[in-house]
Amino acid sequence: MMFVGIIYCLTRKNVESLYNDLCELGYKVSKYHGGMSDKDRTKNQNDFVYDRTNIMVATNAFGMGIDKSNIRYILHFNMPKDLESYYQEAGRAGRDGAPADCTLLFSRADILTNKFIIEHNGMDLEHSVEYDKLNDIIDYCNTDKCLRKYILEYFGETPSFENCNNCSNCNSEIETTDITEDSKKIMSCIKRMNERFGANLVTDVLKGSNSSKVTNMGFDKLSTYGLLKDYSKSTIKELISFLVSEGYINCVGNQYPILVLDKSANDVLFNGKKVFIRKKVEKIAPISKDLPAIDTDLFEVLRKLRREIAQQANVPPFIIFSDATLCQMCINYPTSEDEMLKISGVGKVKLDNYGGQFITAISNFLKSQK
Repeated sequence: MMFVGIIYCLTRKNVESLYNDLCELGYKVSKYHGGMSDKDRTKNQNDFVYDRTNIMVATNAFGMGIDKSNIRYILHFNMPKDLESYYQEAGRAGRDGAPADCTLLFSRADILTNKFIIEHNGMDLEHSVEYDKLNDIIDYCNTDKCLRKYILEYFGETPSFENCNNCSNCNSEIETTDITEDSKKIMSCIKRMNERFGANLVTDVLKGSNSSKVTNMGFDKLSTYGLLKDYSKSTIKELISFLVSEGYINCVGNQYPILVLDKSANDVLFNGKKVFIRKKVEKIAPISKDLPAIDTDLFEVLRKLRREIAQQANVPPFIIFSDATLCQMCINYPTSEDEMLKISGVGKVKLDNYGGQFITAISNFLKSQK
């Protein structure tokens, strides 16, 4: 069963590359970005809205004014520039009330791409607000706390829960690791470098790099030089990012931020406070786990029928019936008007307009299964 979804990418190049890969794999996919002609963008948008394609690969130029209720997932192929964009884009899934997923993929390369985009945005020469917002979403990507609680607090709400029991952090099995000693080494290194340098150089010193910059500045003589030599650079940077997201380290500056210890770091360095990091050891189940057990073969039959009716009426398929309504039909198998009226989303008008065709399709399907 193919769900409808949007994949957001940071750049046009990412959109084109991913679009081509998905086409080669045989998926029905559209693309959308600012480098396309108005004609092509309109055609691709309509193909997606009218369910002629199941996947839209797009930059954040796509989505405004798109009221498509049967979107089952949003995949952020890259980290967005800020939490406002992420929240708005994530909110385009599940508008029909049925379960939906939003998955955010994150790598440190996304930070560099976003910084490049910020610097080439001529609206604000200082870009301080954009950099602050970028740091906020970096912290979101690194936190091990409840993601829903985090984002609600960011927008000024005060949730009544600690765990939503729905996000990947809450629902994944996790292991807790004491990283107090590693945290002390990182904090001590930042302190011994006089809190004047960024994550890359701090990482090189902790890794024990022999680069000219490290040796010329005498950092190879520091007591913290090479303390984390057994770790990869990416692991050291992940630890630094985690300590930033937890507030022990502050990033100061915009384009080239430096690492500065927060006052709370003293509790770890001198007062015996422990630092723990939680790592997922099992992925959250896909959205199909949250849906009731439905007959996926029947769902495809009804989805095809819905698309055919929508094409004749020149309306988007979800206007006929939502995915949630089709799922209920695939659970309850209504074969009469009375049974069909018990399905959520089927009123008297829709029953009169479309109900007979769906009842016939369900009845024929059941006969074919005998």
